[in-house]
Amino acid sequence: MGRAGNGPPPFLGTDGCCRLPLVTFLIPFFAVGLAVLTAAPAHAQQDRSILEAAGLYAPSVWDLEIGAHASELPTSEYIDFACGTGGGPPSLPLTGWTEFTKCSAEEGTGFHEVYFQYDDEPEYWARARRLDTQVELYKHTSAYAIPVIVSALFDGDGFMVGFRMVSDPRVDVAIREKGSDLAGFLMARYDGAEWACENLPRLEGEREFKGDFFKSRCEQYEPIVGLDLIIERHLLRKAGQFAINPADGLPMTGQFESMSLLEVTLAAGIPGRESRLAALADPGPSERGQLIQRALACPGCDLTGSNFKRANLSGANLSGANLSGANFHGATLAGANLSGAILVKANLNRADVKRANLHEADLSEAMMFRARFDGADLSGARLQGAFGGEVQMIGATVTNANLSLMDLREARLNDADFSGSNINNAWLNNAQMARSVFVGANLIFTSLRFASMVLTDFSQADVRGSDLFGANLRGANLTDTDFSHSRLTNVNLSEAQATGAKFVDALLPAGFEPQ
Repeated sequence: MGRAGNGPPPFLGTDGCCRLPLVTFLIPFFAVGLAVLTAAPAHAQQDRSILEAAGLYAPSVWDLEIGAHASELPTSEYIDFACGTGGGPPSLPLTGWTEFTKCSAEEGTGFHEVYFQYDDEPEYWARARRLDTQVELYKHTSAYAIPVIVSALFDGDGFMVGFRMVSDPRVDVAIREKGSDLAGFLMARYDGAEWACENLPRLEGEREFKGDFFKSRCEQYEPIVGLDLIIERHLLRKAGQFAINPADGLPMTGQFESMSLLEVTLAAGIPGRESRLAALADPGPSERGQLIQRALACPGCDLTGSNFKRANLSGANLSGANLSGANFHGATLAGANLSGAILVKANLNRADVKRANLHEADLSEAMMFRARFDGADLSGARLQGAFGGEVQMIGATVTNANLSLMDLREARLNDADFSGSNINNAWLNNAQMARSVFVGANLIFTSLRFASMVLTDFSQADVRGSDLFGANLRGANLTDTDFSHSRLTNVNLSEAQATGAKFVDALLPAGFEPQ
């Protein structure tokens, strides 16, 4: 392997001449910034600070320290651990890095491969706030805006001796086609020495894809940190793959291979292996573990801004606690006592809060995208301005609560009780609210477009000035409900009971006659 030289060398082309892969797709603006800022390892910490300040940074495989032990690697920023399959999809699920021994040692290398994905917290933060550009950036485990499969490689003692990255073939065809472009970014990232490249043998039946054929392998020794690097790039049609089906002449899609592979491993052994293993024998309780243990019984505590991401706090007593800005992303709070707790601007995305007591809790501006509050007590709670998209509150008690300005689009609120609550200026588009109770609730200037409210009790509710276009109110109880100045165009009111309901200046569905 070459050990000197400057600049990223090109890949070998079909004709043996060296050339760089063409990048012909548009990378979103934020992805461009991410790619540029992470291209030089020497500036990694500075780059991370810039991205964190912009709210764009998400940990990646490059944040894992090669040479660290499995027990020293961070866990809260990585998810879905499983045994790897040579850069392919996951197999046996794992609870974390330290279960690497459950993965059979690879033949030849002896490595234990642990598949993982990047933390989904940035994705759900963006989903909660309806930031579509950031959702696209974060929704895949990716590198340079190209989805990848990543895995850590461990030796028999549990030291991470490298990692593997392969462009993900499981994505849509249009995205998969860009897989071979990843190799160019990766070569530019590791530009400390000269690459030694060669064309790999063309197998029988392999052909060009859209006029190009790449099947090459490059190696490098990275002298600064002592790493061996391998990059492969494939862009071709394999035997039996066609653009046009030769049998019937019809177009075929997805008939190609476009792939990049990166493998990074330590060139030397682990220094001080025996002494490090001895020091790891009894690490003692972690700060995070102590924090979680404390929170299990901490009524009235000040835990402002604490990180409980994916923690198990089932049945915890946090009544009256100050949890403003705390992170409960993916945490379990089932059956917890959070009555009177302050959760202003807390992150409850994907949290399990089933059957919890949140009586008179303050969740103003909290995020709870796809959280589950089934059977929870939210009576008297303050949820104004909360980000509750796709939240689930089946059978919950939400009486006399303040949900004004709350985003509840695509929420599942079946069989819940919202009697007497303030839901003014909220968004309930496409929400599911079958058999729920809104007796005496205020839904003034609320958007209920295409909401499903079959058999829902809206008696004595104030729904003035609201938009119910396309909603389903079949069999609903609308006794003494005020729909004045509302839009009910295309609303299903069959079998609804509307005695005493008001429809002053309302836009009504065709054929509906107020009682």
